[in-house]
Amino acid sequence: MSSPARPLAYRPGLDAVRAVAILLVVVGHWTLPSFPMSLMGSMTFFVLSGYFISGIVWKKEVYVGAPGRWERRLGVFFLRRLIRTLPPYYMSVALGFALPLVTLHQYPGWFLVPVSNLLFYRLQHWGEGVGHYWTMAVDEQFYLLWPVLLAVVPKRTRWLLLVAACGLIFRIAWSTWVRPRLAFALLPGCLDLFAAGAILRHVEQLPVVRRFAHFRWVALSWLAWSALWGILYLTEMHYVWLLIYGSAGCVPAVITLNWAVHQATRPAHEKPVLTALRWVGQRSYGCYLYHLMLPVFYQRAIYHLFAAPETRKLWLAPIPTVMLLLPAMLLLAAASWHWLETPLNHWKNRLAYD
Repeated sequence: MSSPARPLAYRPGLDAVRAVAILLVVVGHWTLPSFPMSLMGSMTFFVLSGYFISGIVWKKEVYVGAPGRWERRLGVFFLRRLIRTLPPYYMSVALGFALPLVTLHQYPGWFLVPVSNLLFYRLQHWGEGVGHYWTMAVDEQFYLLWPVLLAVVPKRTRWLLLVAACGLIFRIAWSTWVRPRLAFALLPGCLDLFAAGAILRHVEQLPVVRRFAHFRWVALSWLAWSALWGILYLTEMHYVWLLIYGSAGCVPAVITLNWAVHQATRPAHEKPVLTALRWVGQRSYGCYLYHLMLPVFYQRAIYHLFAAPETRKLWLAPIPTVMLLLPAMLLLAAASWHWLETPLNHWKNRLAYD
């Protein structure tokens, strides 16, 4: 075997962003507030995937038709992605199957091959405790598409902006002429988010981009996105919101990641809260995989233990739910990281591109 693959530069600030993003997703899914806080997290993860995968494809030259033995490098890229993502995913699917979750028993094949987003689009609703798997399926499909697309699309901002525009155009056209709901669950409907990450990876070292690497721009951009939601919500234009929230969210997500990647590698006196966020961010994949099946288990336990409706309502309220399930989720994610993801990462990093 050749020498181990040298990983891309570690950006610890991104782990803190991952932590905040996963907490937004989890709390949003558990408490179901009117404000779409879970979308803030999921959009950030998609943009981060575009940023990270584009960096690998360009730096390691794993796109189709690249100089040299691109077929071998492309195969290594796919194998590394499969090793990193699929074993933890299948472990969570096995746990959900044992729970048991009805959707997994009714449609097992859609989850054995990660195409659950197509299932949910076909059914036009999310399955019990497994609806979050649609983003994981889109990510896996993105890994297959992106090395091919970047072989065709020049490494130019204007061309990547065109790809981003295609995502918005697809959602509008598909929702208008094919089916009005869940177009964003299909891979083409997420292209604007992935392309936004690629644009950031391409331009992150430009002086004009570095000038926006301040938290005030992060806060202002998310406030603007929230204001747009508020306007459309108050005017009951929910359908318009579903079409444009991703494209509008590209801007604050990119500004957030731009701020994170330009932070110090490791502050001399890092605050404990940042250390905790980095810890959660490293284990965010496990958090995401298990977070939506936990409320199903919790609800079943409450209905089994308590007969009085008032008692059930008390325990199923948002605050008790979050306070009880958050430690359980972190424990599952920590176990997944220690016993599964860390050994897999060591194995993955021994697969060399060259």
